[in-house]
Amino acid sequence: MTFLLLACVAALAMVVQDILGIVLLLAATRNRGQVAGVMDSLQWLVGITTTTISVSVLQGHHFYEKVIVIIMVSLANYFGTVWGEKIGTHFVKDKGLRTHEQRLNALEMYVENNNHSG
Repeated sequence: MTFLLLACVAALAMVVQDILGIVLLLAATRNRGQVAGVMDSLQWLVGITTTTISVSVLQGHHFYEKVIVIIMVSLANYFGTVWGEKIGTHFVKDKGLRTHEQRLNALEMYVENNNHSG
């Protein structure tokens, strides 16, 4: 695989990882535990792919190639989060949480109970 293809695959994997992560977060805070569980499992699979490709490139390529991968994955991280929020709010509906205060409390409980960086 060429370097540029590896960089694109790593960036695409990061976008997917972030979309899944945001959907996971929204599902967990909206009492959608099964959806959150599926997203967490899928996110781990995609995340390990992102990490493996990124680390491989960072270990064995020229400096400019490392910089390109870091920039591409960082941009993918941003856009994946933005797109994840749009996708998640469209597809993950509330289940018993009506007010912003209820959602905030659910989010705080989720963070306390699942203190991991996913």
